[in-house]
Order: sequence, then structure tokens, then C-alpha cells
Amino acid sequence: MLLPLLLMGSLGVIFGIILVVAEHTFRVEEDPRLKEILSLLPGANCGACGFPSCEACARQIVEGKAPVNSCVMGGEEVTEKICRVMGVSMEKVERKVAVINCNVDNLTRKIQADYQGIQTCQAAHLVMGGGMSCAYGCLGFGDCMEVCPVEAISLKDGLPRIDREKCIGCGRCVEVCPRKVIELIPRHKPLVWVACSNPEPGKKVREVCKKGCIACKVCEKLSGGLFEVSDFLSRLKYEEISHKEVDWEKLVEKCPTGCILKED
Repeated sequence: MLLPLLLMGSLGVIFGIILVVAEHTFRVEEDPRLKEILSLLPGANCGACGFPSCEACARQIVEGKAPVNSCVMGGEEVTEKICRVMGVSMEKVERKVAVINCNVDNLTRKIQADYQGIQTCQAAHLVMGGGMSCAYGCLGFGDCMEVCPVEAISLKDGLPRIDREKCIGCGRCVEVCPRKVIELIPRHKPLVWVACSNPEPGKKVREVCKKGCIACKVCEKLSGGLFEVSDFLSRLKYEEISHKEVDWEKLVEKCPTGCILKED
């Protein structure tokens, strides 16, 4: 009885020694900067950086596989602190915000069929476009609202409303929208965008929507070329917006369908 116990005890000691030796031999020292950078990140695991979690993002930054300004949610403040930890110079972060390139809600949306299917944008888009007359407009079921990690999106009368103060520009709403009517644009003040995604000629646009862009080019003339109409749809040249003086109030007022929106 004593011999088996001694044998088992000896084996336990031997295996213990082997484990201790292995632990010291194969141990990988963790970079102390990892814990420090992780403490600086918001911890929301929003995925805007392109990684599944803040920890994964921190590891990639420490290993030099991701830029120090990877954290979209943290913005310049977090980037500046990470730069100090990594001992590198500050990289400029262009903060962006989501806008809806459509301006029709349940009160103004033209319907050609009664959709009774699954109440999501993804499903409605696949089934007769949810019965909407416009094949390019917002479907209004709120898929974007469901995926927003900071609850910056709400629905009002079937049209998403974005809280610009909460929006972190992560792009999840852009990815989930089947109609691609959500866009990330630079956070300029005032915030201006064309709330339409319909690339059809003006006559066809009027047939399906009262608020769509009809490519009249009034915005081009009043903005000195800051807007450009291409493929029957107006778009703002955001990279030039800070270099020109524009009477935004007049421009918004003169848009015949009211598809140019502005927020101060």
C-alpha cells in the first residue's frame, strides 16, 4: 500500500518540476504597454476599429499592426494618450458622422404595394422593396438602429434620426443598410448633405418621390461648384467645404425639393 502512494507522490513531484521548467522556458513576457493602452480604450467593443474587441485592437497597436488612431470612438483624446504610450507622434483623426441620404418618412413615402412580411429592412428589400415606389429610399424598419453600439439612432415616423453628439462614426449602420442610404461624412459645421440616393432622371424621381434630387443644378450655381451633379444626383465635395464661403441658408431654401439638409 505504501509503495503505490510513494510512486504516485514521486510522479506528482516530477510532473510539477516539468511544468515549472516549461512555464519558465516557454513563457512569453506580455508587453506592459498592452494593459496601459487597453485602459485608455472605451471598452465598448464597438468594432469600428475593424477588430472584434478593444483588447484585440490594443494588441494590434502594440504589435505595430494597427495605427495608433484606430479607436474611432475615442477620437483625438484617446489617440493622443496612446501616442504617448507608444512614443510616437500624434496622427490626425478625421471624425465622421452618419447621415441619412433620404428624407421621406411614413407620411411622405409613396407606397405601391402593402408589405406584410418580416419587419426588417433586409427582408423588405428582398421582397418587392417593401412595397415602396422608390427603389433607392430608406425602408424605415430600423435595422440601423438595432446595430448602433451607442444608441445614437432612433426612428421617427419610419425615418432614422441620428444624434450627432452620440454618433461615433463606427459605420455599422452603413454596413447593415441594404439600400446604402447611410453615409459617413466629415463633421464639418454646418453639417450639410444631400438627402437623396436616387440616380434616376428628375422626371422619374418626381414620379416616386416629392423630396428627391431632380438634378436641377441650382446647388452647383449657388455654391460655386462645391456641389456637383453627376448621374442625375447632386453630391457635396466635402474635401473643399472649408475653402469656400457659401450662403447655406439661401442654398437650402432654393433647393426646389428640399433634399439639401443642414444642421448647425
